Amino acid sequence: MTRMLASTGWLKKWRVWSFAIVSMMLLLGVALVTGPLHVSAAPAATGAQVTVNTNQSRGVLTTMSQGVNTAVWDSHVLDSASLAAVKNAGIKFLRYPGGSTSDVYHWQSNTVDGGYAAPANNFDGFMSGIQSIGAQPIITVDYGSGTPQEAANWVQYANKGGAGYNGPVPTYAGGSSTGHTYGIKYWEIGNEVYGNGTYTGSWETDLHAHTSATYANNVVAFSQAMKAVDSSIKVGAVVTTPGNWPDGVTNSASPQPWNTTVLSTACSSIDYVIPHWYPQNPGGESDATLLGTPGQIASMVSTLRSEINQYCGARASSIQILVTETNSVSSGPGKQTVSTVNPLFEDDNFMTWLENGVANVDWWTLHNGAVAGNTSSSLYGNAQYGDYGILANGSCTSATSNVCEPAANTPFPAYYGLQMLNKLGTAGDTMVSSSSNQSLVAVHAVKQANGNLAVMLINKDPNNSYSVSLSLSGYTAATNATSYFYGENSSAITSTQVSGLTQQIAPYSITTLVFQPGSGATPTPVPPTPTPVPPTPTPGTTPTPGTTPTPGTTPTPTPVSSGACKVHYTTNQWPGGFTGSLTITNTGTTALSSWKLTFTFPGSQQVTQGWNGVFTQQGANVTVTNASWNGSLPAGASVTPGFNGSWSGSNPVPRAFSLNGAACSIV
Repeated sequence: MTRMLASTGWLKKWRVWSFAIVSMMLLLGVALVTGPLHVSAAPAATGAQVTVNTNQSRGVLTTMSQGVNTAVWDSHVLDSASLAAVKNAGIKFLRYPGGSTSDVYHWQSNTVDGGYAAPANNFDGFMSGIQSIGAQPIITVDYGSGTPQEAANWVQYANKGGAGYNGPVPTYAGGSSTGHTYGIKYWEIGNEVYGNGTYTGSWETDLHAHTSATYANNVVAFSQAMKAVDSSIKVGAVVTTPGNWPDGVTNSASPQPWNTTVLSTACSSIDYVIPHWYPQNPGGESDATLLGTPGQIASMVSTLRSEINQYCGARASSIQILVTETNSVSSGPGKQTVSTVNPLFEDDNFMTWLENGVANVDWWTLHNGAVAGNTSSSLYGNAQYGDYGILANGSCTSATSNVCEPAANTPFPAYYGLQMLNKLGTAGDTMVSSSSNQSLVAVHAVKQANGNLAVMLINKDPNNSYSVSLSLSGYTAATNATSYFYGENSSAITSTQVSGLTQQIAPYSITTLVFQPGSGATPTPVPPTPTPVPPTPTPGTTPTPGTTPTPGTTPTPTPVSSGACKVHYTTNQWPGGFTGSLTITNTGTTALSSWKLTFTFPGSQQVTQGWNGVFTQQGANVTVTNASWNGSLPAGASVTPGFNGSWSGSNPVPRAFSLNGAACSIV
């Protein structure tokens, strides 16, 4: 859906702080119920067939897969209740300093041009807070009113501190005179810069010329200045989301589409691209339409990947996609944002992006504020306000409205959506292929690193229950499972023990079933804490192993007799890239104390990232050795290393595999 700024669009961004200042002076504390308007007798459940194939990987979750936006104007970010809520939702990736504020925010003084920055939520305060919960940031530097030098100074202060530091020092209280060694990896250059007036919308401050070429050339300048300070960082550029305004729009000052200009000019200087996605405009919200929009995601990713492949050349496969903002409506949030509908969309939205190869999705936002948006009776629920936040901030729609939200840090339904995602999978777990024969029943599945299989079922039907029959391929489940539930009238996630592969799911609900392996299934070994952000090597180079054992301590691999192993190899492919999944089984009678798999790519494939093993590549020859935690391979047991890779021309399957020097059968 076309995304354009409505007259209330500023509410989503940096001026939300004005509502907070006014409303926090009020003594009103009445919370409005956000439950359903209607309750109807439940008809007989409709049948649904869900299929899960654990042999087909859709990629591995990382600590940066699921994130949330924060804002420097948010005075509740560092509340202990707020930090605890973020931690309990499993969120490890937080964006700062917040949307359009980023383009008017000066980090060194903690000031916002024409706006407000919470004094405690300066850069040092923010980092102290998120480090206390084990999270990491993605930083958006000030493109709109800043300079390459200001951005480079921020990188220097954040990552290059220590003894002898002589770089920039903040002027706010609590800054460090010796800088920091945070090692912050991800840095964005501006926020939604196409909204600077280059086209018809103008909500983003930008003191440069308002053309796509100007932004593209400045991305190069910003990146060069920032990487001159720390060459290990990853720099991202703003792109338009395919099929969403202003994608494809041109004019006399910008005669080529935004993405064409930015990618063709700046791709050699960036490491990832940044689309934002809000599928509805204010006043046009529809629950049924919103819940169907995740069906657009695969096409959007495919188009964006094609553009990257067209303009980024040999670097294309290493360019990541980070969706650093998403929610249900582009501005003026209404009651849909605080109803049960939003977490249904949220979870389907997050998982569909991730399953299609996106590295990160960030919800807008942690706290926002009450907004007098769309309260049409055609939308589910009876709230008289909207709020983008996953947590309330206790504000009212105006100083005199008496329409107020709950006390600060009270969870909204979208918060529980994030908690349900955490029940489905966490860093190191593998997304696997799944499908449903009912359009109103969405399914996502994750093979967890501990060997469990989690299946999320989203019922988008407001009236009907479904009796879901699960068909599991490549996995034998135990009889009992844990069922996690969030739906109508829920005030928290509940869990129960259930039995069997046929389960009933209620209208407008999310159910996540977690199965343990049954008889004959081999649990996946539990790895140590995964590397938060795996490095993305330049195509053509050997990836740096993330878990290489100390030299001299690697045991000599136990010899394997010929024919005493089998390998199952599958891929999930997109233009120029793919995920490869390997299942290595010891079919012999002797346990292995360590293992090494070798194979040769028939084409031009290159490994760019691996997990559950240490991957190295010389030419077309690939070697995978056990990680420090999964070297033991008993007779009859399996290990499941996997990798992301690049390809050009074709992506043929390897024709032979050897384990510890002995040929394996291919199944």
